Amino acid sequence: MSKQNQSLPTRPKLGRKQAMADVSGYKLEPDSTVLPMPVWQKTAAFSSLSVERSLLATVPERVLLARLLLAIAPKEKAIDALVEALLAQFGSLAGVVSAPKHALEAILGEGAVLSVYLQLVNDAARRMHLARLQVGSTLADRAQLMAYLHTVMGQEAIEQVRVLFLDKKHHLLADEVTGRGTIDHAPVYPREVVRRALVLHAHYLVLVHNHPSGDPSPSAADIDMTHRIAQAAKVMGLCVWDHIIIGGGRMVSLREEGFL
Repeated sequence: MSKQNQSLPTRPKLGRKQAMADVSGYKLEPDSTVLPMPVWQKTAAFSSLSVERSLLATVPERVLLARLLLAIAPKEKAIDALVEALLAQFGSLAGVVSAPKHALEAILGEGAVLSVYLQLVNDAARRMHLARLQVGSTLADRAQLMAYLHTVMGQEAIEQVRVLFLDKKHHLLADEVTGRGTIDHAPVYPREVVRRALVLHAHYLVLVHNHPSGDPSPSAADIDMTHRIAQAAKVMGLCVWDHIIIGGGRMVSLREEGFL
């Protein structure tokens, strides 16, 4: 081997961490120290994301819905008419996305691609809200709780009763439908609710049901049912924290109304 070849520097072999650093976008200095991305770059990235979200928040729902429909069906020529019909029927973008399949198909047509994709958007939104609820205290973030409940049952055409089962730190253990009924009645059995709570090792219960009529005001039957479940729960050392009624895009808390 010639002296010239002997004088050529050899590339140092990268260790596993260094190789991973190269792939993940970190900077490698000559001393092989892994340096994270500069703070100003991170700040700039998050700032642009925040600006984009804040701008979206100012866009009218009518425009957002039109953009969503165009993204799903770019060749659809009657987007404006569909937007008008959907908003007239369901009242808001949230109402459209959370509408049941049969109600969407009444406007969009049976088996319509738009209906299928709107159902997927609703499922994604439901999972997102549920994941956020499971991160911390379910009762601490009222706005997030309400967003989730509106997504899962805001457009139900029949009365439905759900129970949110929470542990002692208000973390969500499960959200389960315990009763379905007619347009103005859903059967609920206190013994079954309490039994399920014990199986899940829950401590707090939040009852939720909807009024398809659109008026979330509690009826005498709603108040009576709440008291019966609360009494059965108390015997077993459990607590019914609240009973929330949904209707017409609004919510009423029986705890805030003084019934609990």
